[in-house]
Amino acid sequence: MPAEIDNPLENYRNHFREGFLHAAEEEFQRLLKASGVDEAENARRVAAIRKLEGQLSSAESKKGLLTMLMILLFLGLAAAGFCCYHGFEIQNQDYQLYGGGAAAAILLLLITWVIPARSRASTQVSDLKQKLEEEKNAAYEQMAPLNALYDWDITSRLIHKVCPILNLDPYFTEGRLAELEDHFGWNRAYHTDQRSVLFSQSGDIQGNPFAFGEVLAQEWGKKTYSGSIVIHWRERCTDSKGKSYWVTRSETLVATVTKPIPVYGLEKFLIYGNDAAPNLSFSRQPSGLKGEDADLFDTIKKKWRLHRLKAFSRDLTDDSNFTLMSNHEFETWFHAKDRDNEVEFRLLFTPIAQTQMLNLMKDETVGYGDDFSFVKERKINVLYSRHLNKAVIDTDPSHFQHWDYDAAWANFIRFNEKYFKDAYFSLAPLLAIPLYQQMRSHEDIWKGVIGGEASSFWEHEAIANFHGERKFQHPSCITRSILKTKVTRRENGESTVAVTAYGYRGVKRVDHEDVYGGDGKWHDVAVEWVEYLPVNRTSNLCLTEASAPSEVFKRRVAASRESAYRRSILSFLAG
Repeated sequence: MPAEIDNPLENYRNHFREGFLHAAEEEFQRLLKASGVDEAENARRVAAIRKLEGQLSSAESKKGLLTMLMILLFLGLAAAGFCCYHGFEIQNQDYQLYGGGAAAAILLLLITWVIPARSRASTQVSDLKQKLEEEKNAAYEQMAPLNALYDWDITSRLIHKVCPILNLDPYFTEGRLAELEDHFGWNRAYHTDQRSVLFSQSGDIQGNPFAFGEVLAQEWGKKTYSGSIVIHWRERCTDSKGKSYWVTRSETLVATVTKPIPVYGLEKFLIYGNDAAPNLSFSRQPSGLKGEDADLFDTIKKKWRLHRLKAFSRDLTDDSNFTLMSNHEFETWFHAKDRDNEVEFRLLFTPIAQTQMLNLMKDETVGYGDDFSFVKERKINVLYSRHLNKAVIDTDPSHFQHWDYDAAWANFIRFNEKYFKDAYFSLAPLLAIPLYQQMRSHEDIWKGVIGGEASSFWEHEAIANFHGERKFQHPSCITRSILKTKVTRRENGESTVAVTAYGYRGVKRVDHEDVYGGDGKWHDVAVEWVEYLPVNRTSNLCLTEASAPSEVFKRRVAASRESAYRRSILSFLAG
């Protein structure tokens, strides 16, 4: 297994993918052995559960058919009764005889067979559901020792074992955040009252810090409300013979108003700090180009984009210092035309870096292809990618817990493989730049200077969100809540964190709009809408932080399906 990543795509294809699979399999077997779970006994119970599930499915189908038959028979009984009643009304004995006979036969069939059979089927379904729940609970008890061994750090340990260059922190500390902010220039103002961290995972590559973040962001959008009235009026008309007559007409008048409304969305991103090219800033977006499957349209698009880049490079009338590099294919794909330091851009994107970045962007079989945005602001790099936005980036142990050993095995392997792939190819554009790995470890430079194992506000917001917005939100809030935190006390390893939930209450308003009707008059149409007014509520969250994270946090366990969050919550104090 390579200690360094000299070619991210090839290293993943030839080493990391298979190596991680083996490591995940070994880790699961280690946990299984430590748990003492009897696979054979669980397999027998699971077989019984599957048998019960089959019986339950058949019983529910039978119950459904009997229910449908019962409904049809009741409809038939109603029709027969109506026929008999109609026969009495018109004094038709045939209607009376056939209707009454059919009604009697249907009623007899319902009473003697259909209703009792459906009742028995319903009882059977209830009994099977109860037995199935009991068997699943027993299976959970069997698997409880294994479920208790899953912890939040399993995936990060596997990643570091297979790819030692990647270190993932047990939790996001103040020291790590200070690194990103004080030295590399990450702007804390990014986390306004309209953004709340749902999950974070920090770490470093050769001592240079990175952090994955998932945030809930609130913005203002617009909503159109409508109201309507129906108007009536009379018009005098003349027919073809010249005679006049009155006609009553009607029309629905609709009025609309557009008002602001809070809109919430999720964002996932990667922040990375590195001292390389400290004066360089640029941005790029997914190119939309294709690699091996390029068609005629794609070829034309590439040529047109290169033509535009050449023209932009020759234009000396603007303030840009953009100069096209000799590798036109890289320029066409990467398309960072807003770069502001050509010397440092070339220092960063050497021929090797260009080749590796091209390989990443053009490949869609091993990785995710060109699905990432890359923004560099001096020493800070921020990456967004489509696959990361769809990925699960938390390592909640509940992802692995199951009552079925085979399902637990499959979930464990599948989840960890997917997590590693998603994280690796989110980092891959950074790993494709050799200079980023060659820089002296920032951890060594700042060792003993940046301290503080206390958890950062990123962790506090994530903990609060894990417990749920509703535990913190204002009673009048009708929207989602953005949770923000502030440490109010920190003593003897215990911290009191004030959690403020920002949301909105709704107040019903009415606007009156004039709408011109077909009667030649203006009409007042009322439109109801909701005005969103801010509300907030502050509660306290108490937590503990281990004094020795390397010993404690790396061994913490989420013991059950009702386990606490990864960061050792002591209690939640509302109000």
